[in-house]
Amino acid sequence: MSTTVVTAAATTARPPATVAGTTRQVQPSVSGVTQTTTPAPGAPAVQIRKGGNGRPIVALSFDAGADKGFTQQILDLLKAEKIVVSFGMTGVWAEQNPDLFKRIVADGHHLINHTYSHKSWTGVSSSTQPLNRDQRIQELDKADRVFMNLAGVSSKPWFRPPFGDVDNEMDKLLGQMGYRFNALWTVDSLGWNKKTATQIAEICRKGYVPGGILLFHVGEQSQDASALPQIIREIRAAGLAPGSLLDVLS
Repeated sequence: MSTTVVTAAATTARPPATVAGTTRQVQPSVSGVTQTTTPAPGAPAVQIRKGGNGRPIVALSFDAGADKGFTQQILDLLKAEKIVVSFGMTGVWAEQNPDLFKRIVADGHHLINHTYSHKSWTGVSSSTQPLNRDQRIQELDKADRVFMNLAGVSSKPWFRPPFGDVDNEMDKLLGQMGYRFNALWTVDSLGWNKKTATQIAEICRKGYVPGGILLFHVGEQSQDASALPQIIREIRAAGLAPGSLLDVLS
């Protein structure tokens, strides 16, 4: 009889405030998978915690699943700084904030499917039953339909698991559904954990390496937006450039 391995990402992020459950808190780390190749169509998706193309770029990624929070402020800063980043979007958030979602797309940012309702697929971080295959497919498809209906764009081939919870069935299903990359992260800012902007910047410095992937949130519970100007300055001062996950993989 086979055994399903269920784990959480090495730097697990807390879920949006609207999602029930308790997330295990794990300190940031730059360890994990470094992705250098693209999986073949239909092959299991590859988990990515750090880009491996060698370009001097740090990927900034922002998850949106609760309130709109500081999204407008973040987008304005990114536009002023001429930076394109990645957004892990839930379908519910896009439905509730259609104008902001459309701006994210119009500004050229990279879209990642963060499921429709941010339910943990494994149940590890939310202390719930794992989702079955049909439920997982529904979470993927429903979110992508929202994205297509609102802005005519698909999130494929990119996925980000809620809570960073993964198991050994997830990547097989993702590959079968057209998702080739399971986007995790190198460092979680921990802005959701009531860290100050100064503390967030200090935490994120561990990810100022070529291919580093930083995880932020747009919601009002996090001071990530306040820390962002300093983080951008420090990345550039380190001889690196802020960008998206596409920049550290392709």
